[in-house]
Amino acid sequence: MPPIRPHGPEEIAAYLAALGNVVREHRKPLFNQDDFADKVGIYRSHMGQIEQGKLDIRVSTLLGVAAALEMPLSALIALVEERQRQDSAAQED
Repeated sequence: MPPIRPHGPEEIAAYLAALGNVVREHRKPLFNQDDFADKVGIYRSHMGQIEQGKLDIRVSTLLGVAAALEMPLSALIALVEERQRQDSAAQED
């Protein structure tokens, strides 16, 4: 029996795109991408892939991003989910 996936590839791609947009929007007023990547503890190219929604990141990296933005992980996730709802509504119009 194949593993149960709560979301299909399209939903995951949309979530990662929303995550990337939220991270970029909250990073830009505080850091350039190089400095932010250093603060998170990853390479700048890795951060670029996250912000472009091209990378399915590990929980440890997500925790580092939230910490670098000085917000709880739950707040970051809430922002991403709100952004995803907005993006979905915009596509329906």
